[in-house]
Parts: sequence; structure tokens; C-alpha cells
Amino acid sequence: MKLYIMNISKIDPDNNKWYKCLSDKRIEKVERLKKADKKAQSIGAELLLNYAVKQKYKTKTPVKWSTDGNGKLYLIDYPDLYVNLSHSGCYAVCAVNNTPVGVDIQRGRECDMKMARRFFTSEETYYINSSLDKEHSFFKIWTRKESFVKAIGKGITIPLNSFSVLDDMLEYNGKSYKFREYTVSQQGYVLSACYLS
Repeated sequence: MKLYIMNISKIDPDNNKWYKCLSDKRIEKVERLKKADKKAQSIGAELLLNYAVKQKYKTKTPVKWSTDGNGKLYLIDYPDLYVNLSHSGCYAVCAVNNTPVGVDIQRGRECDMKMARRFFTSEETYYINSSLDKEHSFFKIWTRKESFVKAIGKGITIPLNSFSVLDDMLEYNGKSYKFREYTVSQQGYVLSACYLS
């Protein structure tokens, strides 16, 4: 698995120079967004996607992609390459793998224990409450759960409290998924990826 990360704070979403690097679908998506930071995140995510595919296949044109019924992104011309995107704050992330993969990045903020009790297992909630750094523990659980549901392609159709991500491996439907946590240079971010092993 390869992970690409970009600080998108220097992307001016009102500068149309980015459009030559984006697919028509991404341009439509960017133009529907209202906030400048959301536009920059979306542009950054596709710039990373194009870069990742260019590294593997030496292509020069923006990648063609679509989404399935659950909203999972796939590459039209490269069906055997699995990709996933995420963004938060001033970062965009792209994960690339030869098996299903999911990635999630979150900018830390005060953890919401009501949300934890609603969406996490009791063991995960206990883990957060027992931690010296509750904020990091909360977002470690959150990003692992998000990356897992993205990797299996189910989105939020699977209840987040129906599985635990405390271990570095999770068995689901007879398959094994592994988790990895990555360090982001700017403090306050938590980044996790999940892939079919």
C-alpha cells in the first residue's frame, strides 16, 4: 500500500489553473461546493489521485473515475488498482493498493463521548476513557472505523458499533483487514488506513 499526503493550504480554489489537472467530474464537484477550504480539499485529493496513478502507469491525463452504488470511488481505466481519498483541515490524502483500501484523516478537536457511546463498542469507549490522551484515542478509533467501512465498500450502511478496531487486524466476512496509523507532520491530525491483507 502506498499513501500520498498533501498540505492543501496553498491551493487557491478560485484559480482556474487547477482545472486542467482535474477530471470533469471533479470540476463539477468543486463548483458545487460553497466553502473555499472544501474546494481546496477536493482539488488536492484529485491532484494526489492523479499523481499516484501517474507514478504507477506513467499517464499524463487526469484519471477517469466513477463511484459505485455505495459511493466507493473506482478507476475506470485501471480496475485492478484500488484507491481511496480523504481530507480534513489543511490535508488531503490518497491511498493506493492492489487490494481494497480505505483511508481517513481527521483534524483533532475535543472528543465527543456521547458520540463515542453511540457509535463505538463499549470496549472502545473504555479504551478512550482509560487513555491519557483521550482526543487522540477517540480519533484513532474514528479514523480506523471510517477507513474500514471505506475499504469494504459499505460506507455508513454498516453500524459503526457492530465491530471493534482495537486490534491491528479485523476479520470480516472471512477476510482479514489490517490497520495502519500514520504520523502527520502537523500535530493534531490522526491518519489511519485499512486494507485487505
